[in-house]
Amino acid sequence: MKKQFLQCLTGAGIVLALAILAVSCRKDASTPATGTIATKSFQAKARAVTWQLAWSDEFNGTSVDGTKWNIDNGNPGVNNEKEYYQSANVAETGGNLVITAKNQSVGGQPYTSGKLETSGKFSAQYGRIEASIKLPQFQGSWPAFWMLGTNIGSVGWPQCGEIDIMEQINTSNTIYGTIHWYNNGNSQYGGNTTTNANAYHLYAVEWDTNSINWFVDNTLYATANIQNNINNTGAFHNPFYIILNLAVAGDFPGQTVNTAALPASMYVDYVRVYRAVNSSGPPIGQTITLKGFNNQYVSGENGTQAMWCNRPTAQAWEQFLVVDEGSGNVALQSMGKYVSSENGTQPITCNRTSVGAWEVFKWGTNSDGTITLQGNNGKFVSSENGTQAMTCNRATASGWESFGVNK
Repeated sequence: MKKQFLQCLTGAGIVLALAILAVSCRKDASTPATGTIATKSFQAKARAVTWQLAWSDEFNGTSVDGTKWNIDNGNPGVNNEKEYYQSANVAETGGNLVITAKNQSVGGQPYTSGKLETSGKFSAQYGRIEASIKLPQFQGSWPAFWMLGTNIGSVGWPQCGEIDIMEQINTSNTIYGTIHWYNNGNSQYGGNTTTNANAYHLYAVEWDTNSINWFVDNTLYATANIQNNINNTGAFHNPFYIILNLAVAGDFPGQTVNTAALPASMYVDYVRVYRAVNSSGPPIGQTITLKGFNNQYVSGENGTQAMWCNRPTAQAWEQFLVVDEGSGNVALQSMGKYVSSENGTQPITCNRTSVGAWEVFKWGTNSDGTITLQGNNGKFVSSENGTQAMTCNRATASGWESFGVNK
């Protein structure tokens, strides 16, 4: 939503191929039935996907969970918005998160409202991010469910990337889904669809290493291609945090506000984040840990030395993004660099900036649920039981060449 700026998207579509719009900056179904939410499965893009719940807030308490959300205060100073965000406009009641806009002057702004975000508390890198939301619909309203790259503090916007899962303005029934990123300035792409916005609907994106897909009530309406960092879309291969807010006035909805409609509220039944589950092959697009036979974790060593399998706990250097290389082959990325087999001639490293033959591994699955990694040289990666740097020179795979995933 809040780019640091925003302007109205116009094109609508069902499935859209990525196009670049380098522009100046601006940045009906009822609530789903209750039941198990640990996993869910449905057909998307002609591909059956099973999702495993990774994080959620059902908003069934009496106050906002401070371990999951930050509540912002003040005017953001962007988009010519006229609201002052404050905790008093955010409540958790009746099984909903309720964000209320009011005709109330605070901090030099004529209106007050609410904004929550998960920065520093939760982030997602790929997956299905969804929320069931009922929107207020009044002239001057600008509700949004969106995400920003966690590195915004160091690289700024739009370099951090932005994923707008749902935006709606004024009394319109048009729902917008957009991405923003840096490509010689702010670039944006997305699409829109229509629904009766003042009823609960399920707004979602499904995001992997190849694309970002937008859904309303599980109906796909737009797709953006991010494969291989096309058009400088590398920002969308990093972690993002979640934001919910209700802005009042601004560049997108305009400056006319129907004060007679205030107070007005945005209701959020739940927010859920899922990770894709694929038991028949590698977990493409997921960030994983690898645990060796010695019960220690594999470390990429931040690319500063050969890799070891000797960490008792898994932190940033021990996390690897699984990148699809086709036909059951993967590349593993940690701290922005790729693991290399070094063709078996020296200990393996995690210092490559791009994927070549030595950075491709065949993902194998053992009967006990562990996996093997076979390099381009036909040899298997070995943990060396943590007694020396890891290698890719074993002709056969046994205990030291088997790894538990996310153990």
